[in-house]
Amino acid sequence: MSHLLRLVAVAILVVSLTLMIGPFGNVEAASGVWDKGAHFVVFGLILWSLGVLFRRLPRTVAALLALALGGAVEVVQGLVGRDASWGDLLADALGIAVALLLWAVWRGFRPRAAFQTSNTR
Repeated sequence: MSHLLRLVAVAILVVSLTLMIGPFGNVEAASGVWDKGAHFVVFGLILWSLGVLFRRLPRTVAALLALALGGAVEVVQGLVGRDASWGDLLADALGIAVALLLWAVWRGFRPRAAFQTSNTR
């Protein structure tokens, strides 16, 4: 795996968590970015990042970890004075589900081992 991909994956995780947990509520409101859309995209990228960093981790397990991270973020947001939202968690779950679907389509719905075996021939 490319070191650059791993670096990008770590950067996505760090920046995403910083923006979701940090005191950036006013910036979010002023930016005009649709909050649910941002959660959808970011959690798809978080799932991709987990897949890059932990290649042997089954994607379904990575998806559950990403969803747990989304839940934890909402709890922390509620503790630091930001708005915790079930809608955000739903957007996280939908982003993760779409990312899983895209991964499955890309792999032709074959498990990782079968995909790697057929590509090495």
